Amino acid sequence: MRLHVPGHIPGVPRATARQLLRKRGLWTFPALVLVVLSAVLSLSYLGGIINPAGNLHRLPLAVVDQDRAVHADGGQVHLGPRIAEGITSAPDPRGRVAWRTTSLRQAVAAMDDDKVYGALVIPARFSADTLALASSAPSHTAAPRQPTLRLLTNPRSGSVATSLAQAIGDRAAQAVSQQVAAELKQQVHTGTGSAARKILLAHPVTLVTTEHRPLGNHSGFGLTSFYLTLLLVLTAYVGAGLVSSTVDTALGYQSAERGRRWSSRLPLPITRTQTLLTKTAVSAGLATVTASTILLTCTLVLHMDVSHPAQLWAYAVCASIAVAVSTQALIALFGGLGSLVGMIFFVALAVPSSGGSFPLEAVPGPFRWLAEFEPMRQINDGIRALLYFDARADAGLDRGWSMIAVGGLLGLALGFAVARRRDRRGHQRLTPQQLAALHRAAAALTSPATAAGTTAEAPATEGTATEGTVPDVVPATVPPVRPAAVPVTGAGVYGRVQDPHGRPVPGTALTLVSVSGHQVGLATTRAGGTYALGAPGPGRYTLIATADGHRPHASTVTLDDLPVFFDVVLPLSGTGRHAGAPAVPVGVTRV
Repeated sequence: MRLHVPGHIPGVPRATARQLLRKRGLWTFPALVLVVLSAVLSLSYLGGIINPAGNLHRLPLAVVDQDRAVHADGGQVHLGPRIAEGITSAPDPRGRVAWRTTSLRQAVAAMDDDKVYGALVIPARFSADTLALASSAPSHTAAPRQPTLRLLTNPRSGSVATSLAQAIGDRAAQAVSQQVAAELKQQVHTGTGSAARKILLAHPVTLVTTEHRPLGNHSGFGLTSFYLTLLLVLTAYVGAGLVSSTVDTALGYQSAERGRRWSSRLPLPITRTQTLLTKTAVSAGLATVTASTILLTCTLVLHMDVSHPAQLWAYAVCASIAVAVSTQALIALFGGLGSLVGMIFFVALAVPSSGGSFPLEAVPGPFRWLAEFEPMRQINDGIRALLYFDARADAGLDRGWSMIAVGGLLGLALGFAVARRRDRRGHQRLTPQQLAALHRAAAALTSPATAAGTTAEAPATEGTATEGTVPDVVPATVPPVRPAAVPVTGAGVYGRVQDPHGRPVPGTALTLVSVSGHQVGLATTRAGGTYALGAPGPGRYTLIATADGHRPHASTVTLDDLPVFFDVVLPLSGTGRHAGAPAVPVGVTRV
């Protein structure tokens, strides 16, 4: 059912932009949320990457000593151990680099498991080449072989990690070159000879960089894993929010507006547990669809390099389901703010702590701490292992699977624990009395008498309601008759007076009294039990209702610049207050 809502409806107060813009709450809450969100996004996105060299902490690099000793003049020259010791024991007060001395096989295995970002190799001929450089005669026309260090980088760890390893390797090679030059200066007379020889003796050691297991052309320089992870998390998070909104619209707890069309359904009675179960099931199903769509697009359309497609699909689907389930848990816990909390947790704080674009060793300490449990880091580790490291368990795949399982189960447990607790305590969105009143009002609006126009003030509607059915839209005007006087603007209170069974009580006398005890308004309900009272201004007032055959009733109402809707339930004579009275609306306190 759809309603045409004119600019002014008899019996319904009207709001204007001027009134709304003067309300402080309309500005303060969004402003506070946006300020906090802007600060968090700035600190996370820029704070995590603005100074990688300054934030560097224990970047894992290996030193491999393959140098062989050389015998000359009755002695032995073996520079490799001294150079390796000098690199690993160099002063590093801030602990920027975590050097480890390993064999070449161990270094390669560590790079294959994403445990080392590079390896500085001292070749077997290093001492021999250095000795040859020292023994070359000054008049020698051919340049001797220059001592060389070899740097193996690990492009599968990411372009930033490779760049950092390259920079650190360059500095280490320069330090080694200065050390060798100082020793050569003591053994070789450098005052004579060609300029080229002098330059060679001043900078004897060179560095050659090679990539260990280069990536393919469709790997985005090692960033496809990060962007694939980001896509999976974003679509799962956004999809969960969309599912939550769609389910709430179907249940009648949220309206839908598409272009010029606005529609809403009558709210249906349902527990929070059943609602969460529905949202979780739909989100899990759609997460499977979105993850599959992403992988098909990336592989078939973009031709992304994928070596284990079946395992990648299973991992991506499970990761998306875990994120979607956890998002629904946050929405169940925080309500409307759940989506905002989810964006901060799953995206804002997750990107710099994921280790995808920047290695965790190059981000500030708080992000390294967040990386221990942030979902994006765990998902990214597993995807990177599947894309770049031959699906090795030690490269992050085992941890990824474990954390996905833990995160998904914790999300389910948290969400359903909150929902069941609120169900047990009766914290429903609408009370049974409120739901019954809405359905009775809708039934009265769509009754044959109303449709025939016996109630002149009720707006015309499209469609009819039959017995056992309810219309799809909550009527814009609940009372089928016009109140005696409805405040169009300004402070006031309006509503309906009814007995404990939901029947209107016409002829009820209502008095509005200020906190100082002065009477500021009088009204009498009409045939439909409706009433409306204006007030001098915002503040707290006492609303007193009396009627024949009923006990008097007093309520405290807090009014602001716009009229407040408030239904009054009058107990019958000789009975106590009706236990099932409708819940008090926002801004109203029962006496």
